Amino acid sequence: MIKKVTEQVGKTTEEAIRKGLEELKVAREDVKIEVLEEPSNGGVLGILSAKLAKVRLTVDKKISDEQAQKTMDKLKEILDEIFKITGEDVEYNIEKIDNQINLTITGEKMAHLIGYKGRTIEAFQSLLNSMLQREDEEYAKIFVEINDYKKKKEEKLRRLANKMASNCVKFRRPIKLEPMSAYERLIIHRELADRKDVETESIGEEPRRRVVIKRKYQYK
Repeated sequence: MIKKVTEQVGKTTEEAIRKGLEELKVAREDVKIEVLEEPSNGGVLGILSAKLAKVRLTVDKKISDEQAQKTMDKLKEILDEIFKITGEDVEYNIEKIDNQINLTITGEKMAHLIGYKGRTIEAFQSLLNSMLQREDEEYAKIFVEINDYKKKKEEKLRRLANKMASNCVKFRRPIKLEPMSAYERLIIHRELADRKDVETESIGEEPRRRVVIKRKYQYK
């Protein structure tokens, strides 16, 4: 099993935790949370002495081969029933990668399953996960890909992230991106996580939640 770890900061502990969960793409119950630094408001000295919260999140939930197989068998039953009802001519492949089950669907005229800006594919993925969870709370999480849509979208989002980060540094001002889904925000956060000149955070409430890219101020 590959253990995933991230450290995040935020104005509050909850904000830092939320950023970590978005980066790791896991639920809160699937991580160990360590509070490394408590936030402070700076007291009488004001904002210059304010301290951000810092947390470390560690994913340590292993899906057994037996549980993965149960999930894949049940998923196949669900898909066969769905496509039998809809009469769609599709091909699909189900495989376990790390602690996730990947469902890859290919076929012609799949636009209706992808939807505007990928909203339908995300809804379809959520529906499958909900159906499986009702069957077994220990099911393995499902990740859905259709005709390489997410792969192409990830590439586009990574290019956007770096372009906007460069603009942020060049023009010395924060850049607010358009509202995105949690999955899209995750791609932006991950792409810019290792950059030394910018940092990211998500602001707002769903469905208008968006990523803000800001310059990092380094003091020597």
